[in-house]
Amino acid sequence: MPFRVAGMKGFELQAEEQVLLKTHKHWIILLRDLGGTIAIGAAPFILFGLVTLPGILPLDNRTFLHILAFVEVVWLLLIWFVLFVLWTNDYLDFWIITNRRIVNIDQVNLFRRTMTTWQFENIQEITTETQNPLQSFLNYGLVRFISAGPSGAETRMESIPHPDEISALMLKQMERYRTLEKANKQQESLLHTISHEVKAHLTKNEAALASIVEGDYGSVPASLVVMADTALSETRKGVEMVMNMLSGSDFKTGAMKLDSNQFDFSALVQQVFESLKKSAEEKGLAMSCTIAPNIYIVRGDQAKLRDHVVRNLLDNAIRYTPHGYIRILLARSERAIILAVTDSGVGISSEDLLKLFTEGGKGARSSEINPSSTGFGLSIAKQIVEAHGGVIWAESEGANRGSTFYMSLPAAERSSESPKTV
Repeated sequence: MPFRVAGMKGFELQAEEQVLLKTHKHWIILLRDLGGTIAIGAAPFILFGLVTLPGILPLDNRTFLHILAFVEVVWLLLIWFVLFVLWTNDYLDFWIITNRRIVNIDQVNLFRRTMTTWQFENIQEITTETQNPLQSFLNYGLVRFISAGPSGAETRMESIPHPDEISALMLKQMERYRTLEKANKQQESLLHTISHEVKAHLTKNEAALASIVEGDYGSVPASLVVMADTALSETRKGVEMVMNMLSGSDFKTGAMKLDSNQFDFSALVQQVFESLKKSAEEKGLAMSCTIAPNIYIVRGDQAKLRDHVVRNLLDNAIRYTPHGYIRILLARSERAIILAVTDSGVGISSEDLLKLFTEGGKGARSSEINPSSTGFGLSIAKQIVEAHGGVIWAESEGANRGSTFYMSLPAAERSSESPKTV
């Protein structure tokens, strides 16, 4: 959970993040700016002293003296204001280096601050520079780093004290992230290898058990059919779990590719509804699907939206609704297609809503109702929806008060047709 750091307004540390260094510009920079401003402020008074010779200025003119005094006061106030702004900006401008990122908090003026962040995994190169003997003597200078991206944007930490030490600290964190990245890639590769092997064995078992249940081996004892049917159900859950883990891993590594084809999203919803309606009826649930009048053309990956998103939402609604109803509504605004799946099930607490779409995030009663749940399903659904430019979220009034899951996708085109209810 993010938390504020004393003395650093606007900056919050993330979980397990630690501040390694906080630094301002070198004190000589503030001294230079203050000294220059004071010199500029004193210049008119010095000039006035040099020209106050008899006959040059009308010093016996009271109106002139009043005007001169007013100008001097305004000038002094302006100089004091500039000095205050310089000191405030120096005090509130700083760089922060944590074990995860570099942060620059910049006080633009008295009323505006900006915060810019660079993650260490995105930094490619770091260099330091001292430009003159004074910088070498006082040990301050420039730290320059280049972040990843098409343009290779360069960022300059100017007039920073101890630039070599700061550069060494940043390089150490970069190396740490590169080591972690290498280890993560090795783990992802191992996960894929193991998951594919497990999936292959489970798929073979699924085919064999399905053959027994469907009578491909002839007449078998009823007890064996019951056992095979139970084993088939558990095996399919295992295949689903492995597929979810593989999909989540593919999204992390960028290996998952999405098709981009136009298709009728309402037909997809109706197809999934029809395939799961029997499961809901066997559980005694009233399941309905209403499609408001419109055309629902979407551009994207039809299979992944069907299997990982719509089927996931409807299947979860059936699993987590002991009795009552499940209502599916498909509607459309000018630019978005919106799917709502409402149930009268176990509901979701406010605490569980926060972690529902995170990787491995499950509700408090999830394992109790669905022991095979891995918490990956909704996380993968969220990634797929967002990859299509959409959003997905859930609402619930609390435990045992049901819930509604919403999904919105960009519409490819707009039209209307007659209402359709199934």
